[in-house]
Amino acid sequence: MKGRGKSLYIAVSQSGLSNKDAAERASYKENTFYAHIKQEFLDFKIMAKYAKAISHDFSMQYPEILNFQPDNAIELAQKESKAYLELQRKYTALLEKSQLTSERNAEKYAELENKYNALLLKYNALKT
Repeated sequence: MKGRGKSLYIAVSQSGLSNKDAAERASYKENTFYAHIKQEFLDFKIMAKYAKAISHDFSMQYPEILNFQPDNAIELAQKESKAYLELQRKYTALLEKSQLTSERNAEKYAELENKYNALLLKYNALKT
């Protein structure tokens, strides 16, 4: 094995999927996978299908593969960034609500504690 075929073999091995599962997810048969990993200059379209199937980014080794992937790494990063910002906004809103609830509860607790202390004083005064 050499070149791109070897890279594909390593990526599939590290994916945790069997060779058969990886091939099927990429819409190939298992025996086709074995033919692919023997190719030193495996077509980038084929590698892109495997990349999507096994959730692997070959662009560090082969930057030109980005031209063959519908969702290239930059677009994917932008989508993830937007999702992260939305999640962060929701988290901040919930955190603020939680803080307000805690403050209200602290005020109510202080009021109740004052009432309790006043009643305790009256009780002690009545006992004597």
